[in-house]
Amino acid sequence: MRNYDAVFIFRTEADAYKGGLEKVKEEFSKVGAVITKEDDMGDRELAYLIKKESRGHYYLFDVQLAPDSIAKIDKAVKLFNEVLKFMFVKRD
Repeated sequence: MRNYDAVFIFRTEADAYKGGLEKVKEEFSKVGAVITKEDDMGDRELAYLIKKESRGHYYLFDVQLAPDSIAKIDKAVKLFNEVLKFMFVKRD
């Protein structure tokens, strides 16, 4: 298990944000990830349009998971309409 920061940008509509957040947490639990910290960074202006959206709701997770689990999460999350962008960064 390694430590990662995972940043997700969701659509700003309340239903899309909450639904997307629940789906992401489900995917983490499916692969056995441990969420150590969560930070709701709020609604922000995007630097450029992403899927025709100019604003996004940012959410940060500190997670512990196996490196091969990232590919499984990546594959599933790409299909979620609520998620505009996401990124995993390995922590030291």
